[in-house]
Order: sequence, then structure tokens, then C-alpha cells
Amino acid sequence: MPQFRRFLLTTAAALVTAGGAFAQDRPDLVIAVDNLWPTMDPVIGISTSGARVHSNIFDTLVRRNRWEDPDGTELVPWLAESWERLSPNVWQINLREGVPFHDGHIMDAEDVAFSMSAERLWGEEPLAPRGTRYARGIIRVEATGPLTVEVETSYPDPNFIYRLVTPLGFVLPAHYYQEVGTDAFGQMPMGTGPYRMVSFDPSVSVVAEAFDDYWGGDVPADSLTFQIVPEFSTRFAGLVAGEFDVVVSVPADQIGQVEGTPGVTVMTKSIENYPMFAFNMLETEDLPDNPLTDVNLRQAMVAAVDRVSITDAIWGGATFVPAPFNFPEYGAYYDPDRQPRITYDPDRARELLAASDYAGEELSWHIVRGFYPNYEIAAEFMVEQWREVGINVAIEIKDNFSLAYERPFHLLNMSMSSEFSGDPYRPLWMDWGPESSRVRAAHRTWEASERFYELGEAFEQAQEFEERNAAYLALVEEWENITPGMYLWRNVVSYAVDADLDWDPGNSAVTIFDSLYMGGGE
Repeated sequence: MPQFRRFLLTTAAALVTAGGAFAQDRPDLVIAVDNLWPTMDPVIGISTSGARVHSNIFDTLVRRNRWEDPDGTELVPWLAESWERLSPNVWQINLREGVPFHDGHIMDAEDVAFSMSAERLWGEEPLAPRGTRYARGIIRVEATGPLTVEVETSYPDPNFIYRLVTPLGFVLPAHYYQEVGTDAFGQMPMGTGPYRMVSFDPSVSVVAEAFDDYWGGDVPADSLTFQIVPEFSTRFAGLVAGEFDVVVSVPADQIGQVEGTPGVTVMTKSIENYPMFAFNMLETEDLPDNPLTDVNLRQAMVAAVDRVSITDAIWGGATFVPAPFNFPEYGAYYDPDRQPRITYDPDRARELLAASDYAGEELSWHIVRGFYPNYEIAAEFMVEQWREVGINVAIEIKDNFSLAYERPFHLLNMSMSSEFSGDPYRPLWMDWGPESSRVRAAHRTWEASERFYELGEAFEQAQEFEERNAAYLALVEEWENITPGMYLWRNVVSYAVDADLDWDPGNSAVTIFDSLYMGGGE
């Protein structure tokens, strides 16, 4: 019997025994991380450092089955027991009964409706505006019964249910959120997940304890502590000394050493995340004569970089350089033979540079220290290759994203998740379209062309595969014509783990410590 079905059948028995002998043998797990996001609201705190925590505190309506398939290509019901499409524009979500929040309040349709509401995510002044991109097109969310919610979109969206595995699908307790407010909720959140947060200091740690009334069965650890340890050498020493059970972000050049350490297991995962940089294309008060408003300069910088050789040199074949938005997780939309429009060509880079108005100005590149594995090493290679064609770039290392976002800057480190949705809709349109942080946030970097918006709307409206694929390719072509950034590689994450800990996160940067990911899914 598949593990997920067996899990559902045994849930009731597990709830009866929770707190018994199993609980007495549970470990207190300490996960050494490089950073934590300043808030644990699962939408405002969207980030790699936040996602490591979120799914231990909260549940989504739908989940990806990574415990049986590391790539998580199967959607399974979670807080949503089932769903149906009532009309081309209306979906009904049927909720699981008897699911408690950490304060004992039983989840109902009002909680789900609030979690996806205009007030919180997609109105004119939403409480969590970073959620707007996930909620694009939603015009109504309504509790139509104690355990039924209707979601209406302004256009037919055949892939809507895929959105419910994203932060849009996290369910929050409306009563508690409205009582304490957005900021306080982010500092001491409450969900329906297997662990209940008991303390949070964003500069130090998150501590959560087992929630033994968890609807999903036994909770395998007595507590989780996500402890900030910025330097990998310190994280590794703590693992060897028995202070930590899991260490994140093992540098690629140290994996061999770690693998040879007794009592330590290394897991290397290729994940659905693509480090890149964004060109700041805007002319602002603090950057009045920004040379990167010239597309010739932007394209010259892309043509000057040998991404394939750099990636091979620092990753040794562990990953690959994608064409923009051409990712394997897109299924039928993925074309393994498609190449980037702008490839490595130093002579072409010099031609484009000569056609630009660039006069040798120093361009500043803001990079967050140690956040993306091997990013800073690659940046040094790129700066040298730009110098060879006559482009002057200075790397400025920042201690956190708040500092990196401070203007002025010409280039900004970032990554873009492929946002598993069955097609390229979310990362291409929602992450670069009119509701995206690239356009709306304080650290915005571009204003898209009218053609990009027209093509994006056509892509959004397309229904059948052939029409949708053609619209997708046209939109990618326009993105490449504008060249607002450059993708580097598919991200790789490595964990160093106590060899006695039976845990596997699948191919994900999200670390979940429930009974499906610990103990072999039993």
C-alpha cells in the first residue's frame, strides 16, 4: 500500500497514542542554519531561510509527495481533503474535519477564507503584499459552509490547485491573526503543523515543540531548534561534537572532507531554485545616470560570461546552466535542446558594448554574504570576464538582504524558484509581471515593456497546451530581448546530518521533520 494512503488510514490510531511511549523516546533536534528571516509569517517571510521553518509550524491545503518521490511531482490532499471545479472560473475546496490549531481552535472555512482573502493577500492594501503574486486573478474567496470554500478567478485557471502548495496554501487562524496583528503574528505565529513555536529571536534561533494533538499523527521529535551559526566551520564542528543534528549549506569544496567524517552523512540535493542576478534597469534619484538602462550594455554583460565553464569549475557536474525559464520541472513545456538567446561570445559582447553609451563607470553588485552556495566564487570569475571586455564591476558583500536592498546598486543577487505548478506560469509571469516584487517592492529593478505585459496576459488566458506553450515561448523571448537579469545554474544544497538521524527532505530546500520525512516515512 502506498505510504500516503497507509498514513491516512493510521492517522486516527496515531492520534490516540500521541504522547505515549513514542513521545518519551523522541529527540530534541538542533538544526544549524546560516540565517533566519526577520518574520515567520509564511507569506511575508517567503525565503529559503524562512521556508526551512514554515512547514513545521503550518500546513498547506495541498502538499507535494516528496516522501515517496523526491521531486514531488504528485499532489496529495492535506488540509484540503478534496477539490472540484464548479465552473471554468470557480473552484470549491473541501476541508478536512477536526484539524486543531496550536491553541485548540478547530480549523474551519473562515480560517481558510481569511488566509487567502483580499484583506490579507490581494486587496488594494493587503496585510501581506508579498502574497499578491500567488493570488493573481483571484476575485472572490468565500466560506460557503463550515468546511467548504469557493475561490473565483477572473479568468479560467486550470492549474489553480497547484497554487495551494505555495505560500498561498498555508492556513492561518483568523481569530489569532486578527487579535494580535500582522507584526506580532510574524514573531509568534500559530498554525496546524506538527510543531508549535515557543520562542523566536530572528538574530539567534527559532524553538518549536511537538504538538501532540497534530491531526497528521505522531510527531517524531520532541522539539526543533533552528539555531543561527553563520560560519560553516563552526556549524560543522558543532555537528561533530554532537551539538547539532543537521547542518545546512555545506560548501561544495568541503563536501569531500565532510563525507569522510565518522558519524556524519552528507546529502546533496538538486532543488527547484535558480540563483541569478537582476540588472537594476531603473533611473532613480540616487542613480540618475544609470548606464544599465541601455539594453546593449545588459546584453553585452550576458554575452561576456562563460556560465557553463564557471558552473563546471565550481560544481563539478553537480548541476547545469538553464536557458531562461526552461526548467525540467515544467514537464511538457521543457525543451532540453533550447539554448539561451544570448550565449557566451566575447566578440559579440564587445560589439554590443561599443553600441552602448557605457563609458567605463563602476557598476556595483550587491551580494549577500554566504547566502547562495558558490555564488561569491562565481561572481569573482564573472567580474574578471567583464573586465576583459571593458566592463568595470565592483562586488559589494552585504551581511543581509536588508543591506543588499539599500540603494544605489546596479546588480542585485537573487534567486528565482521554479514554483512547481505544472507549467512556467508562476516564475515567468507572477515573479516578473505587474504584481511581482521585481516591479512593486522597494528594491524593484525593472519596468517591463508593454509587449511583455500583453504577452503575459495572453499566456495567462491560454487554456490548451499548444496555445499555452506558444504564449509561454513568446513571453520568454520578450524577457530575453529585454534582458532584465541572468540565470546562473540550478541550485544545489547539501546537508551534513548525524548518521543516526533517519531523515530525508527530498529534493527541496524546505526542511520538514514530520513522520513522513523522518523514519523512512513509516
